[in-house]
Amino acid sequence: MTNWRKLALSAALPAIGLSGILLLAGAANGASASLTSPPLTLLELMRANVEIPSDGIWALEGVDKPTNQEWLLGEQDAINLIASVTFIAAGGTGKKDREWVANADWQAWTRDVQQTALQIRAAVKAKDTMKLGAAADHLSDICQSCHDKYRPEKPSDGIARFPFYPPRIIKK
Repeated sequence: MTNWRKLALSAALPAIGLSGILLLAGAANGASASLTSPPLTLLELMRANVEIPSDGIWALEGVDKPTNQEWLLGEQDAINLIASVTFIAAGGTGKKDREWVANADWQAWTRDVQQTALQIRAAVKAKDTMKLGAAADHLSDICQSCHDKYRPEKPSDGIARFPFYPPRIIKK
């Protein structure tokens, strides 16, 4: 592994979350995983690493006057979403995952999600609820467009993910 990759991994670990750490640990232990081809399906990646931070961002968007702790959770969610998009763009082990990620629209959506997550992080760091709201709404539009094409029978898993993972609720 090149030095720049080691440096990138060490810098990314705090942002990747538990799923990413487990993925990297598996790769270090000789598993057939790599950073460009995680041993997970896109559905698993979406549920653990995209839905949960997105839900947190949308919950924060609904808070009138977020506390400092809520802003910090929003930044954590934005960072997790930024890091997760790298894996989503690479595909996974699901039946159609490689086919999907080869599509130009999939790649455009993943770039848009990453740019939007960067905007969300900037808005959160500035504690700007207007910019956060606009970016969070755009994130919702991107997600829905992708789900309309790739999961039309289940356009959004936000509610259906239970009992997979418990809800993340910001108390008002």
